[in-house]
Amino acid sequence: MNDFEDLILGVGNPLRRDDGIGITVVKKLQELKKAGTSPLSRVVIIDGGTDGLGLMEFLKVYKNVILIDAVEMGLPPGTVKQFTPNEAVFKIKEDSLSTHGFGIAELITLSRELGIIPGITIIGVQPEDSGYGEGLSPAVNQAVDLVCKKVLTLVLPE
Repeated sequence: MNDFEDLILGVGNPLRRDDGIGITVVKKLQELKKAGTSPLSRVVIIDGGTDGLGLMEFLKVYKNVILIDAVEMGLPPGTVKQFTPNEAVFKIKEDSLSTHGFGIAELITLSRELGIIPGITIIGVQPEDSGYGEGLSPAVNQAVDLVCKKVLTLVLPE
């Protein structure tokens, strides 16, 4: 059994510009945890990269998962939205161009089918540029601190 109930899971591909938002946020949160300046001592923070299906194991172990990713929502670049899987409409396409191979939509849909979905909160950031290249666009880079604040609010002890 795991000593921790909460997981912060950043996913994405930092070689696809704004798709790396989840990884960028996780790295910043890991720095805060290491510095001991936040309530992150009681949570696990993981860079999920583009592992897709491999992330299923984490959903089995943790009671609460905060999932951070670039999400196409048709909003202005850098817009941050917090939602649950039940509030989201996931579109799984056979010709999916997901940089994760097996994307978040597929992961959550499969976990529902298997009955292993924990309490998941998704923090999505509208990407501007998910083309090949490194570094976040200015609009998405400005969202990093807001996402970190949202995560810290979610993990604060009640």
